[in-house]
Amino acid sequence: MDAQGFLAALAPAVTDADARERFLADPKAVLAAAGLDLPEWFTVTAREGDAAELIITVPGLRDLDGDLSDDVLEGVAGGYVANQTHIFSPCS
Repeated sequence: MDAQGFLAALAPAVTDADARERFLADPKAVLAAAGLDLPEWFTVTAREGDAAELIITVPGLRDLDGDLSDDVLEGVAGGYVANQTHIFSPCS
């Protein structure tokens, strides 16, 4: 999806009350339906405001060749990761 497609997916949320409600309730699903396939670990949040803005929070740098921390290993061993910022996998 290019920038124009992204904006086209957002446009109904600005002009149609039902589309706005759907977008605010599940923006990731609306974007996926428009062709933006985001990884499962990527979170999309929508909120109402006076201006349109796009804020992207970039997680800390990861050393893909480094060792996992004891906290992460402990969580993985139990099959549960409490904090997704510690998920150790390269972006695809």
